[in-house]
Amino acid sequence: MSKKKFIQDLREENSTFNSQRQAEMFANFLNLISTDIYSESQRFVFELIQNADDAAKDTNNEIHFDFLSNCLIVSHKGKPFDENDIISLSGAGASTKRADPTKTGYKGIGFKSVFGKSELVTIFSDGYQFRFDKSVHNQKLPWQIIPIWTELNELSDEIQKSILENNYAVSTTIEIKKPEELLKELNELLSNGQILLFLRRVSKISVSHNGKPVSSIEKKIISNDRAFNETTLYKNGKEISSWITKTFERITIPQDTKEALRQDEKTPEKLKEADYTELSFAAKIEEGKIIELKKDESLIFTYLPTKCDKFNFPFLVNGSFLTTASREDLHEDRIWNQWLFKLTAEKIIDWLEILSKSKFEFQILQLLPSKFGGIHNELRVSFNQSLEKSAKQKAFIPSKNAKLKKITEIIIDKTGLSELSFLTPETVISFINQKENTNFKTDSFVNPQLQRTDKLRSFGAMFFESETLQYF
Repeated sequence: MSKKKFIQDLREENSTFNSQRQAEMFANFLNLISTDIYSESQRFVFELIQNADDAAKDTNNEIHFDFLSNCLIVSHKGKPFDENDIISLSGAGASTKRADPTKTGYKGIGFKSVFGKSELVTIFSDGYQFRFDKSVHNQKLPWQIIPIWTELNELSDEIQKSILENNYAVSTTIEIKKPEELLKELNELLSNGQILLFLRRVSKISVSHNGKPVSSIEKKIISNDRAFNETTLYKNGKEISSWITKTFERITIPQDTKEALRQDEKTPEKLKEADYTELSFAAKIEEGKIIELKKDESLIFTYLPTKCDKFNFPFLVNGSFLTTASREDLHEDRIWNQWLFKLTAEKIIDWLEILSKSKFEFQILQLLPSKFGGIHNELRVSFNQSLEKSAKQKAFIPSKNAKLKKITEIIIDKTGLSELSFLTPETVISFINQKENTNFKTDSFVNPQLQRTDKLRSFGAMFFESETLQYF
């Protein structure tokens, strides 16, 4: 079957309904998805970036945005479209990514967000050339799933020129009003480059206006190490930030969690069928030191950033969290998210344990999150319980003699007595053990170079305070 015939047959199939009422119901549903749910115009940009990341052939894919007088062309050099991709694109909730754990998307509705901004979208890929066009339908139909074969000469001269001059695997042309406004929004969206941090295969995003370069962001992995990858983000060729990242891959999903997910109607099939997941962290580096993120910087990522900053982690965390359709928040009542939050607490402690054997050993507590206080929900309860357990079970605190200790095995000396040469450690430890009825060893003192030891107080660490000296 020719590619043109395939598109024509799919158009006929997707235009056929038992009644006009059924067609209108489906049309209303798609309008709701593309406009009301995806409330921000820039959301479709995220969806196109995610699609390009999933389609990429290697780890250095580039996405290009070219703004013309009345449209935006989004292109990449990843995997071209095949019949299954087009069937998925022309449906809702039938994504080809559902069964592929290496792909980010799975709902099959993300691409529909482009229709919240445009009523004419044209796609060129490997000989397939078709559009979704509201204007050609005389009655109310779900035009967003009805592909129409399109010849190149049906498009404007500037679009033809752009597509012919650039040899991309996929080019999506989106007709929009006032593209300069979206150009401004896109530049803001890309301003700090962090959108690239957790993408699996896209390392560069470039923007042009009428074919002339406007801006670009790029991610370069400077070094790979068991403890972390050193990653630098660039904008227009200039370094804008440095990060260390860590991905925990192929984390086994426990059997009891899998069983609970199978019983949960709200869990996507892709997650019900999964045996493994992964979780990633990123810590900001300034002048060679770990820096805690500010509240408005601390976003949850689902490979792309959400707007969810209410958890106030001192790091960025990325995982396959279940978000609202707009990806602006997390579902807090979902079993999967509750387990991922439990995993987040566990794995951040694992990372601190690994980092405690690296050049950042005395800065690790910058990344130790606080337990949630105040109003609790299932996500926060799950996180708190796991953080408390993991922090006390793992030996990740460097002591004076370079051994790693558990929180229950350490003493933070605020008096400075343990640093005095005329007092032996045995003398100070003996005093503390007698006064507090404890059984600390002589190597229990935390290395005095360790920063942010105040964070350990809420985990029950022993502090030797100046107020105690009156009894010494």
